[in-house]
Amino acid sequence: MKNRIDDPTVIRSVASILRHQSLSGAIIASSDFAQYHYSWLRDGSFCAYALDQAGEHDASRRFHQWVNNAVDGISGIIDSVIDRHQRGEILDASHMPPARFALDGSTVIDDWPNFQIDGYGTWLWSLGQHLLSTGSTSVPEELLGSVIRVGRYLATFALSPCYDVWEESGTALHTSTLACAYGGLTTAARLLNDSELFECAQRVKARALESGTGLGIYVKSSENDDVDASTLWLSTPFRVVEPNDAVFALTVSAIEERLTLNGGIRRYPTDIYFGSGAWPVLTASLGWHYLTMGDLDGAQRCRNWIANHFDDVGRLGEQFGGEQRDPKHYHEWVARWGPPAQDLTWSHAMYVVLSVAIDSFDGTDDGGVFFPIADSSLLTVREGGA
Repeated sequence: MKNRIDDPTVIRSVASILRHQSLSGAIIASSDFAQYHYSWLRDGSFCAYALDQAGEHDASRRFHQWVNNAVDGISGIIDSVIDRHQRGEILDASHMPPARFALDGSTVIDDWPNFQIDGYGTWLWSLGQHLLSTGSTSVPEELLGSVIRVGRYLATFALSPCYDVWEESGTALHTSTLACAYGGLTTAARLLNDSELFECAQRVKARALESGTGLGIYVKSSENDDVDASTLWLSTPFRVVEPNDAVFALTVSAIEERLTLNGGIRRYPTDIYFGSGAWPVLTASLGWHYLTMGDLDGAQRCRNWIANHFDDVGRLGEQFGGEQRDPKHYHEWVARWGPPAQDLTWSHAMYVVLSVAIDSFDGTDDGGVFFPIADSSLLTVREGGA
């Protein structure tokens, strides 16, 4: 049954996500920005979650089936890098499975920084949410091989340096990437009844928590002690920490103080991409956190900021305000790639997620997310393991 959605802007955003889904099931990152004419595991997985929240379960199912097919197509690459890592061979980013795919599921050979662990973790988390929201008690047989394979991949490389969610700094361990990996590993542990994956998730969690032991906030990465708005995902949706965690509360305060731009949220302080405007994705993430803290007014402020940035034809861009904040770098990026994406599918998705969570808010602190696993006692390991 579809959720009841009355707000016309939310209905429009759901329609935009569906319009950006290809017949293959892939969800294109942006149709009006040439650099984004691909489907990223990370972006698409959040979009699939938004579709489930809106009751569009068949569209979400088709995305997950597309990921399954894409993973099957690179199964040899995934198995090879796991085996080579276990033999102690040195691997570089060029050996690793990609973070983005063409819409037909094929890989793209270019110089894009593709070694990004976060997308694989986010996919497993999103798939787990899809199965829970549709009442499924087990992984469909046709998806099982990919869940096992991606779980093994995360367990092997979650603590390896890779590019972050912003596709930068490939030599660091990134806190938000660890959060995504934790979300994926705990989901796979539950779906596969695999205590070893759960134990690996706890090691990833411990490493993420270490990032908050120095300066009193959860820092951007092992190489950067600054704040990054993507660390909001440590709590919601991946629940590495509880929303009221003391260090996380200081992290949120730092994000509010250092990354607010005209009411929206930027990526990180030294960002120069298109002048570092405020992103609907991150503003929605902050609003989602507010909701888990019972701050409905704060969540609505974030939602209203996003709603005010739709253009006249219902498009919702990637970021806003960079041209005023840092015109030099904004125009440098425009000269290189043209204007920033005017209609980013992920922006629509997070607007839907926040809006549905607000509309269904009942005073609980889950933000609309299922958190089905807290410790290994919830696992029943199958005979012979997963």
